[in-house]
Amino acid sequence: MKEFKLVIIGGGSSYTPELAGGLISRWKQGEFLAREIVLVDIPQGQKRLETVSAFIQRMVQKAGMPARITSTTNRQEALDGASFVVSQMRVGGMKARSMDEHLPLKYGVIGQETTGPGGFANALRTIPVSLELAQDIVRICPKAWLLNFTNPSGLVTEALLRYSDVNTFGLCNVPIGIKMALAKALLASPERVSIDVSGLNHLSFVTGVYLDGKDVSDQVFGSPLFPLYLDQTGIGKIMAPYLQHLKIIPSSYLQYYWGKNRALEKEKKDVEAGKGTRADEVMKIEKELFEMYADPRVDEMPPQLKKRGGAYYSDVALNSISAMVNDRPVVEALNVKNKGAVPGIQPDAVVEVSCMVDGRGPSPIAQKPLPPEVLGLVQKVKAYESLTVEAAVHGDVQKAFFALLNHPLVPDADTAASILKDILAENAEFLPQFKGKTEV
Repeated sequence: MKEFKLVIIGGGSSYTPELAGGLISRWKQGEFLAREIVLVDIPQGQKRLETVSAFIQRMVQKAGMPARITSTTNRQEALDGASFVVSQMRVGGMKARSMDEHLPLKYGVIGQETTGPGGFANALRTIPVSLELAQDIVRICPKAWLLNFTNPSGLVTEALLRYSDVNTFGLCNVPIGIKMALAKALLASPERVSIDVSGLNHLSFVTGVYLDGKDVSDQVFGSPLFPLYLDQTGIGKIMAPYLQHLKIIPSSYLQYYWGKNRALEKEKKDVEAGKGTRADEVMKIEKELFEMYADPRVDEMPPQLKKRGGAYYSDVALNSISAMVNDRPVVEALNVKNKGAVPGIQPDAVVEVSCMVDGRGPSPIAQKPLPPEVLGLVQKVKAYESLTVEAAVHGDVQKAFFALLNHPLVPDADTAASILKDILAENAEFLPQFKGKTEV
């Protein structure tokens, strides 16, 4: 059985036990052993880090897995000898995410942590820190793979591939979540189902569904469950016949583009009713989770973790790691450099696409063209992403303004300028690259 050292950046996250549970499961199945697992966080997260580390130690001991669990705030020491590094950091913490979601509402714009002005602010804070991590990896453990789950995953991965030499790819749980739902609808085990995925992170589309290698797309799109899926995601049943005609399954994030008014009104009502945004909800869930993690009697993942979000993320990460260490090819939807796999998107841009993963890492699989009915939206969001990366890396206010102006959720230039001014002011402590730049 192959053994390796794994480093988790943002190890004090409430997500981490799910990843640990997956590592235990893979060891039991004889796939690999993460002999050393190091959790890394910032000094301000020391208490959460220690709590999560102790909880995972209990999980590992109960399972009998021969792994060493340690935690530290010294990233450089942790990286020494690592084969894999998982990044799940949140620069500014949940407080910053809450601000990302609340600030745009002032201008009648959806507040969301990975897209629109909220995702933009998140990217400005996160990209420079992620590049610092990449530099450390290249210097200390240059052969290691960086698996990026840090949001906004596609944007961060694009910055990493454009401005560093680190071996990396991005993760997202949305495509695998669709695959799991399809398996359930088809009354089949997940390993019997495969999907073609094409697009961008949080704007990708399933364009083909296969059961035991047989194309069952017509069966899926003709199912009465398809309109129900669209309704549950917030996109709405009204879109069902149109998407059935296109034969694509969108991610739930399409609701923010094609169901913009509905999503905005829901968000406003939740805030006015005192429920708050998703960030406010997650903070309440995390408080409950950390109380459980701190209980020395708890040595199994609590069911409340499913409410946290990010389901199946560990499956994508560990399926990929298993394929690489054992050189056994698997297909996963990942965020990688396009290389022509998604027609209509620049070859050097990062896309979310089905990839073959083996001992060499992930390689994108060529996809059929997305229908023009959705390709235009994908291309516009890609333009926003490219501009955002440049703005974040160089502290370029002009690029930042045009990034926001290009985003489909931002209605006009006046709104873009006002939101940008607020974002730069509210996030000043996390945006040293913009210090002293007042063009807005």
